[in-house]
Amino acid sequence: MSKSLSDYLSEHKWMTLVVVNIATFLAPLDTGIVALVLPNIARDFQTGIEIAIWVSVIYLIILTTFMTSFGRFSDIHGRKKYFVIGLGIFVIGSFFSGMSQTIAELLIFRIVQAIGAALLLVNSRAIITDAFPPEERRMAMSIHVTVIYLAIATGPALGAVITEYIGWRNVFFINVPLGLALLPVVSSKLTESKKSLNKSMDWLGSFFFASSLSCLLIAITFGPRESWTSVDLYIEEIFLPMLGNFHIWSRIAISIPLLILPILSLAFLLVFIIVEFKAKNPILDIKMLSKNRLFLSTNLTALFMYTSHYNALVMISFYLQLIRLIDPIEAAFMISAFPFTVVITSIAVGKYSKLISSRELSALGMAIVAVSLLLMSRLTMSSSILFIEVSLVIMGIGLSLFAAPNTNANLSSVSSEDRSLANGMLGTMRHLGQALSLAIGASTVGLFLSEDIYNVGGSISVTQYVGGLSQAFFIGFIIAVLGIFIALIRGNK
Repeated sequence: MSKSLSDYLSEHKWMTLVVVNIATFLAPLDTGIVALVLPNIARDFQTGIEIAIWVSVIYLIILTTFMTSFGRFSDIHGRKKYFVIGLGIFVIGSFFSGMSQTIAELLIFRIVQAIGAALLLVNSRAIITDAFPPEERRMAMSIHVTVIYLAIATGPALGAVITEYIGWRNVFFINVPLGLALLPVVSSKLTESKKSLNKSMDWLGSFFFASSLSCLLIAITFGPRESWTSVDLYIEEIFLPMLGNFHIWSRIAISIPLLILPILSLAFLLVFIIVEFKAKNPILDIKMLSKNRLFLSTNLTALFMYTSHYNALVMISFYLQLIRLIDPIEAAFMISAFPFTVVITSIAVGKYSKLISSRELSALGMAIVAVSLLLMSRLTMSSSILFIEVSLVIMGIGLSLFAAPNTNANLSSVSSEDRSLANGMLGTMRHLGQALSLAIGASTVGLFLSEDIYNVGGSISVTQYVGGLSQAFFIGFIIAVLGIFIALIRGNK
């Protein structure tokens, strides 16, 4: 008996969900893995924490500044097409990241990897939405979000096993066979979206936003430690693996004056705001933020939430492996307490969140995260493992209370035709907060260290490092407390 159209469509939507979830799984999985292996990368490349942290920061800068533009570009030219292209770019970036011989090479190839991840992430939800009828989209999106959090949760454990037995480079190489196997499946099983040729791009806005953010993050990361003089980098060589001795450049010395960077960041930001007011389809709708108090509050609280806590996993990873000398596998399972708590608690939050307004839930979630960061600021060289685990679990509960209600309030505060734009802006705030959090954490810890702990002959001062870590968490606590007040200004509606 031949299948009816309804049977085909029913099978197709579930196949789309499965394929998109598997392909998208690679990007957040990579985020969780890299957070754990940063100490190994820093040790092998003999570089400081404030440099190593940019392996994650530079990835987040690309996601922050280009996801909205990539989403609009895919709307115009086809979502499936650029989902497939994104997967291919992600695979290429992963391969070259694993082949990197210097920290400079790794940072460059992480940019390539991030471009692929941005194309994957920005198209995944749109493709799922296209495949499901309106009454089933909420359920499909819940499954998709759960998969993303599971990827983040399993990342540290998988990264630990790979690092312990076959080396940290393989956390990048693992994406290559998985991605190559998925490419033909994605190409054959997904359906191309309708093209929106009436939309225009805002590449200029993305450029100025990226420039402003990069200048700001470099200043935050290196300014306090270098007394706002300059940061001097010397690059021996950068070459593309598998192309013999084809060098992109050799023996380049770079001196970045730090005092001018905040001024440049502000100048780029002002130009960005002007561009956004004039753009037909801006990446950040300033007018929407200024006219809608609830929309403004939900975006700002997301920014403060992720700025306050995101560096905790990376900082704790360094603490466990460098200070407590815990092996990567045990450290990974300890760190996984946070994302697994988010996954488990989010189920209950989704069930009962309708009984409480987003204002109260967002403020409560922010307050609980603030408590966890205050606890972590009391971290010492001999803190018990139970203390660390309880702090991470409390943080996970706070984030789960905050995330879904704040997102629902954000998307409900705008008309249906503006929800894709609203989702993109909320994602921009989330990634911006993550990048700022890593920069603040690295800067604070680096300020307490008297020397580059990974240089030959260098040694780490345990007391100084733990002191810097405690201050970084206390700064996060202050940011979270400020976020509580921002959550409360949105009103009860």
